[in-house]
Amino acid sequence: MNIIGICGDNCSFCPRNLATQSGDAKELERVKELWVRLGLRYSAYLPQGMACYGCRPENDCAYSEVRACAYGKGVENCGLCQMYPCELLQTVFEISEKLRSHAVRVCTTKEMDALHKAFLCKRQNLDRIHLERDKANK
Repeated sequence: MNIIGICGDNCSFCPRNLATQSGDAKELERVKELWVRLGLRYSAYLPQGMACYGCRPENDCAYSEVRACAYGKGVENCGLCQMYPCELLQTVFEISEKLRSHAVRVCTTKEMDALHKAFLCKRQNLDRIHLERDKANK
């Protein structure tokens, strides 16, 4: 079963989430190294800081405004929001496209596959959820 985060990330494929759930410190180090190559972390960042425990208010999040909005509206993810897609999400989708463009230059095929499944299908994940929501409400 896929776990879709607030912003549309698929947590079931997220390298950070998978390494955290398995308790694999070496895998968290590899994830940190990938994030450094992607420009998402600096090299002195501690691998344990890469651990992810989901979309909780107390956790670091690249899209904290989106998370705060979803929590404020009481929705599990943005695909369930009546305002979907909003300006905040358009920005998230643009950031994901920039990440994709950069990642193809610095990632292996295996890494790109993982990034695609986890982070680069946000819009598709949320579109599907929003469509299902609309069908259920008719």
